Amino acid sequence: MKSAHPAARPFWPVLLFTCLLSLNAHAIDDDENIDEMDEVTPEELSYEDIPVDERIFLREWPKVPFNTAFFDYTPEQIEARWDEFMVGIRAPFPSADYLEYMISNYPEIVEGVDAFNGDFEDFSQKNIHVWRLFLRGDLQQAREEGMKLGVIGLYPAMFAQILQAIYLTERQSDKYMMLQDVANKVREHFPILERAEDDPIAAEIVAFTKLGYAYALARIAEESPVPVIVFRRYIGKIKGGAEEVVDLIPDHPLGHAFRAGVDAGIMRRVGRATGRITYGARSTVVDESFGKAFEMAPDIPILNYEYANALIYMSRKRDLNQAYDYLARATRFTPAWSMDALDTMYAFKRLQEVRLFDENYRSFRSFERQRRRFSRVTDRNLTNVLTAPLTMEMMEHPEKYALPPQED
Repeated sequence: MKSAHPAARPFWPVLLFTCLLSLNAHAIDDDENIDEMDEVTPEELSYEDIPVDERIFLREWPKVPFNTAFFDYTPEQIEARWDEFMVGIRAPFPSADYLEYMISNYPEIVEGVDAFNGDFEDFSQKNIHVWRLFLRGDLQQAREEGMKLGVIGLYPAMFAQILQAIYLTERQSDKYMMLQDVANKVREHFPILERAEDDPIAAEIVAFTKLGYAYALARIAEESPVPVIVFRRYIGKIKGGAEEVVDLIPDHPLGHAFRAGVDAGIMRRVGRATGRITYGARSTVVDESFGKAFEMAPDIPILNYEYANALIYMSRKRDLNQAYDYLARATRFTPAWSMDALDTMYAFKRLQEVRLFDENYRSFRSFERQRRRFSRVTDRNLTNVLTAPLTMEMMEHPEKYALPPQED
């Protein structure tokens, strides 16, 4: 694994003090004063980007917990149902005509790509094959095949990696590294995005890229201590990316939901008042943005469970019954492809977790802090759908559930 830059180390005590002031400012805005400083190590404040151990890509990844034949579509079926599959993420279909336009105007997207020989139809079929792997749930293969196709193939590859990290990775540390790797690889292509932002034909792929980058960082930030979030400047990166997605594609369902989720997540961690004053997070934005998302795509599992989370983050137990309803609704959809299936499975697991909070905790912040402690002690990824939901026994005795050290 890469080592942190030694020059960054002397500054961490100053940042700890700065973050402590921030935490003290928001403590009175929540249900109890719980200091997050004891959750932070100097090492975590010695790097802005999480070091990535490339060995995680050489191991065999855990498989999806369903038969991939359920979602195995032919190229013709994928093209015919593309708008249905992509109603939430709005990725552009990689047709030969689309690829010819993109490559003609942005030739760097295929620089050094051996798989492209000038035949746009052949290149289209290769890209559709990667999406076929992704749709059916062969996520590691989708990642490996997509990486061979340059920038265009990078998008399904990285989105497959995000799903793998969130829903199927056993270790929290591996999850963070996989998400950081997505952010790193997407960030390399930001210069192309800057050129393409004003191109209406390229707008969808630019928005898709920005969404993937910000979403990967958001999934790291949502479970990180506030001082780490502040030091790594996650909020600015994530909130800025969310705004850019809906600016580019005003009718982007998950773009609106993500923007709403970002504001709700900020309130989750620092409270309403500090979230509004310091970071511009507003409950009205959450309500309006989720309202727009539901108008465009009401039947997406992730949209329903994210709204349930937002209700809890903003209102704690006040709107818990409504949150229960949306979580339960998310579990009842019939999935059309791998992402829907995994989202539905996670909604069920999250429902059990929310019940644990409801039945055993008065304070949401105490529940969250103990939940984060469980992950830190055990290195277990709590969004993994392959493992059992949290219990009070697990929360009170995390040392019993600690994963053994990784073998070299």
